[in-house]
Formats: sequence, structure tokens, C-alpha cells
Amino acid sequence: MSSRRLAAEEAAAGGGGRRRPRGWRAVAFIVGVYAAAYMAANAFSFSLTTLLIERYNMKPNAATNVNNVFSGTLNFSPVVGAFVADALWGRFRTLLFGTAVGVIGMVVITLSATVHQLKPPACSPTDRLADTCMAPSALHRAVLYVGMALLVVFAGGANPTSLPFGADQFDERNERHKAGLARFYNWYYATAMLATFLALTVVVYVQVKVSWGLGFAIPTAIMAVAFAVFLFGTRLYVYVPPEGSIFSSVARVAVASCRKWRLPLPHPDDARRQEECLYNPPAPAAGNGRSTVFKLPLTLQLSFLNKAAVVTDADEIRADGTPSRPWNLCSVQQVEEAKCLVKVVPVWISATVWFTVVTELLNYTFLQATTMDLRMGRHFTIPPVSILAVFYLSVALSVPVYDLLIARAARRVTKAGGGITLLQRQGAGLVVGVLAFVVAAAVERRRRRSALATDDGTSPLSVFLLAPQLAVLGVSGAFSMVGQTEFYNTQFPDQMRTLANAAFYCEQGISSYLATLVVSIVNARTRRSGGSAGGWVTDDINAGRIDYFYYSMAVLSAANFLYFLVCSHFYQYKGEQAAAVGPDPAIDGGSTSESDAALLKT
Repeated sequence: MSSRRLAAEEAAAGGGGRRRPRGWRAVAFIVGVYAAAYMAANAFSFSLTTLLIERYNMKPNAATNVNNVFSGTLNFSPVVGAFVADALWGRFRTLLFGTAVGVIGMVVITLSATVHQLKPPACSPTDRLADTCMAPSALHRAVLYVGMALLVVFAGGANPTSLPFGADQFDERNERHKAGLARFYNWYYATAMLATFLALTVVVYVQVKVSWGLGFAIPTAIMAVAFAVFLFGTRLYVYVPPEGSIFSSVARVAVASCRKWRLPLPHPDDARRQEECLYNPPAPAAGNGRSTVFKLPLTLQLSFLNKAAVVTDADEIRADGTPSRPWNLCSVQQVEEAKCLVKVVPVWISATVWFTVVTELLNYTFLQATTMDLRMGRHFTIPPVSILAVFYLSVALSVPVYDLLIARAARRVTKAGGGITLLQRQGAGLVVGVLAFVVAAAVERRRRRSALATDDGTSPLSVFLLAPQLAVLGVSGAFSMVGQTEFYNTQFPDQMRTLANAAFYCEQGISSYLATLVVSIVNARTRRSGGSAGGWVTDDINAGRIDYFYYSMAVLSAANFLYFLVCSHFYQYKGEQAAAVGPDPAIDGGSTSESDAALLKT
């Protein structure tokens, strides 16, 4: 497309030079980065413990500790990246920087697994049993840890920005784009899960059976190609500039409402009339690179925070409409944005619990796999970790089934544009998750019985007996994970979509620590005095009772579902009150329409 034509289209689209969103046309250049990022990150993280033990001759406990530190840091780094994107660099620059660092990081990891001088000599099984393997030197550790640190930076830059940057390419005021955006969330996750499936099958097999260097070189090359394609589409992208840190705005609302806690609210039972009496300047107009700001109507939920917008005699408004004392007076928009964060927290807690039980099932499914028959046919065996690919494949297949069949059928029944609301979708995932643990418990009972009947404690049952529990869990993930992603991206304030994705990754980081805590509590409550077992969950899973543990996780999942129902009952979607009071034509940038609120209403 010529620059003259592009400029003409931008001028026709309005917005003072802001590009017209191209929807799927622009996303086509970005989707490769999604897939490559998930493949590269998972190809390394899922095999890290094995790599440290087999190629770096580390002790299992030391390797596990390194993996735990890396995983926790990896999942919490998006919080920093989200702040940088929202307050300083913007989504594109943060995504660009993170992806470039990720390519460099994967190159370093590949070199560390390929160059003999950058890794200790291989250790034979005999030397490993005799504990005479050469430990990694300071140089070996330094190169590996530099590569891991670069991947952490990559996760901090790419994970929180990739999805919202793709969403920026759709115009939410256009009905066709709005439908495309809803589908984009589904297919984003389907692409990510399919890439993870390939990492756990093809790439992991190459690492374990062929060469660690080649196993890392494959995702490195794919990531470099995807990065080049991403750069090629820069002329089509919409670039939303940073709007400043939202945390200072939320802090001002908290301080102002506390300072005015004794003041009465005008018209406490009428949101429309109360809003007319509060400080409510018009939203900044779109243009000059600014994104459209959707004005939020005042709600009566968490009405204590509304006091931050009460104008007193001590409050002075400058000529430009801003308060002279911003820590004493906040706008209705700022108040409602702060409410958005507070209201999401209970749902976020439920999602974190869901991730915790999912982590438990995936962890112990892997341990079950190590004691089972890993053959696929007569001459082909799979690495134990590859069985987890069934979960990601199930998610990847369930998402298009939901998008093309379930959602369409629900729209015919409910007559609503989305068919199933975001909270309903998450709730369905929680219910299916309970079923996954019941199936897992039944399978474990059979596996344990067969393993105890042999002399070496190895079950003759095929590892693919574990596939049903992973497949059911994948269906749960298709409802829960995608529902959570879309929920955060639509319910967080518009300028906080990057932080919304960081919240999703924080769930996974916290769940890894909670999973360890849950196991410790279960073992403490089930440990038998004087017995050889340390509780239901022991190092030797044949001596423990993983089936009982699975049943307890099913009970925890059911309790979490009941808690989620309470949260859903009291939750009010962002902009929902606009349906009751109608749009205000005087609001700049528009507000949530009646049809939009109807789609969101539970």
C-alpha cells in the first residue's frame, strides 16, 4: 500500500493521524510471534529440570530449586512489563523489545547446549550412580543463567503486551471488528496451546532423543522468522501510546475517599443524579495519537469511593478543568476505574485457586507417567513430560469447538450476541475441572494397584491411560483460561489492558507456590505416625495415595465453584449501568451502549 493511500485512509478514519484498525489483516503479522513465543518458552521451561540433571549434572533438588526460581520469576515479570508498557513505552515498543531480547536469549540457550566449552562433559549412568560426575563450572552456570535472565526479560515484555496489542488492531466501535475481537481471544489461545503441544511433543522428543542443541535451535529459528514477519507488518499496526501509570490514579482515589469519609453523598440512591453533582470533566478527546477513552458511568457499588469525587469549598478547579489538589479530588472516571480493579479481585482469587489445582494435576500426572509404560507402538517411546501435551491439544481443539458450535448454539437460545457471558464461561470451566479430578482419581487407583503388583513398582499400564483426565482438564481450560483472559481485558480500565494480562500470568506464578503449600498441608494432615509414608503425597507415589489427594482437590474445586458463584452474583460488569440510564450524548468518546451491556449482563 502506498504512503499516499495509507494517509488518505487514516484521514478518512479520523482521529488526527491515528491509523485505522485493520483487524485480522494486521493480526496476521502478529500471530506468528504468539506461537513462536509459546513454543520457545515452553520448550525450555518444561525440559529445564531434565536439562539441569542430564546435561549440567546437577542434583535433583538443586535442579528443582533452580527451576522453581526461574518459573516464579518468569510468571511475575509481566507485572513489570505491564507497568513499563502502560506508563512509559507503550505496548508495541515493549513487545518489540521483549521479543528481540527473547531471540537473543534463545540463541544463548542454544549455544550453551551446543558448544562443548559452555557445558560440563556428559556423565555416564555408571558415573551418575557413583556420584562422580563433573559439576558445572562458574562459566557454565553464568552462560546458562544469562540465557535464563534474557528469557525472563522476554516474558516481561512479550507476555503482557502480545494479546492487548493484537486487540488494539480491532475497532470496538465497529460491529464487524467487535465480533472479530471476541473471536480473536479464542483463536489466540488456540494458537498458543497448539504451539505448546508441538513443544511438548516434537521439540522435547528432539531434545531427549536426538540433541539438546538441535532441540533448542528449532524454536530459536522459528522465533527469529516470526520476529522478522512481525517487523514486516509495522506499517499496518495501530500504536496506542502510553497513558501514564494507573497506579497513581488509584492511589489518589483511595486517599481522597479516606480524607472525605465523613462527607455525605448527594442522592445516595440515584446514580444519575449523584453523578451530576460530582466532579466529572469530559474525557480527553481522541486524536494526536491518543486512543479513544470510553467514559464510565457512575455506579453505586463501592459507593464509599464516590466520595473522592465530591467537590468541597477547599477544592479548586483550574482553567484547564483539572483540580489544583489532585490527591484531594478525583473525577468520576478515576473513581470507576479504581472500582474496576477492586471488583475484579474476588474473581481473580477464584481463578488463582483454579490454576493451583490444575498445577497439582499436571505435576502429579507427570509423576504417574514416569512409572507407566511409555511405548507408543513397538519401537517408539515418548518422554514422560510429553503426555502433558494432551492437555494443551485438548484446549486447542476445544476452543474452536466452543467458538463455532457452543457459542453459536447459546446465541440462538439466549438471543444475546455473546451467547454465554464471561463469568458463565469461567463457571462452566470450574465445573468441568471437578470432573477431571474425579476421572484422575479413578485412573490413579487402577495405576497404583497394577504398580504394587510388580517387583519394581512400575505399572504395565500404558501412559495413555492418563489421557482422559488431561483431555477433560483441557476442556476446563478452554472455558476457564480463555474466559479469564477476555474477562480481564474487558473489565480492566481501557488503558490497563496490559496489566490485565499481567494479572493472568501472576495467577500462574502464585499458583506454583500455592501448590507447594497445599501439598504440605495435605501431608501434614494425612501423615501416619510411625509409618513409612509421609502422607498422601510422597516422593514414592506408589507408597502414597494420590487418588485420595485427587479427591481432595475435587472437593477444593467444588468449594471454589461455590465461592465463584457468590462473586458472580454480586459482580457488576464495567459499564453495565449504562443500559439502565442510557448513553449520554454529551460524553466525549462514547460510553458503553445498551447492547454492549446486555451482552455482558449475567
